[in-house]
Amino acid sequence: MSDTLDSRSEVDNVRRKLLMGAAAATTLGPWLTPAHAAVELEGVTIADTAMVGGHKLVLNGAAVRKRGYFKADVTALYLPEKRTNPEAIFKLDGPRRIQLNILRDFTSGTISRIFVADFKQSATEEEFKKLITVVGQIGQAYGNVRAVNRGDVVNLDWIPGTGWTASINNKPVYVEPGQPLIIKDELAYQIYLRMYIGPNTPADLRNGLLGLTKLPHVKDD
Repeated sequence: MSDTLDSRSEVDNVRRKLLMGAAAATTLGPWLTPAHAAVELEGVTIADTAMVGGHKLVLNGAAVRKRGYFKADVTALYLPEKRTNPEAIFKLDGPRRIQLNILRDFTSGTISRIFVADFKQSATEEEFKKLITVVGQIGQAYGNVRAVNRGDVVNLDWIPGTGWTASINNKPVYVEPGQPLIIKDELAYQIYLRMYIGPNTPADLRNGLLGLTKLPHVKDD
């Protein structure tokens, strides 16, 4: 008889815990964010992870980047692990990705001009002089791109052992025919990161990429 009572007691305890857990989930539901949920900005769905150089990266943050009054792209930053401090991000080892989800059309001349201006603003005078050849290569590669259009996806990756690579819609960007853009100088990529999370970056863009801004997640059907 006692065995039966003990069994019923255990079942009641389990049932009580399950009910308490369900009640807590219902209460906290609106404030809970799925551990892995895609983000949606300006109609663009941004994946919560990315594979770069054979390594899985996580979405650190995303934001809309503007040029004057116009929305240029939805920028996403992928890292080996999440960081909310620029200096901590600069010190991270492993692959990194800056992804640009284009929101308007740009000509090759505009792309090249914007890159050089932003890069120069984010580098010290000494760094810019040191990397002038690299800047020229990247500017040439961007100039070879006829245009980027709304809906295009541009990935700028740093892969240890390979270097800085660029692709548009998963197709490499070329410096010259048959020669993909590969920049082996990590300082150049660090300065490129500064263009997005450095001190001269607009606060809304920097905070979004640092994961300090709450982002809308894709709703399940």
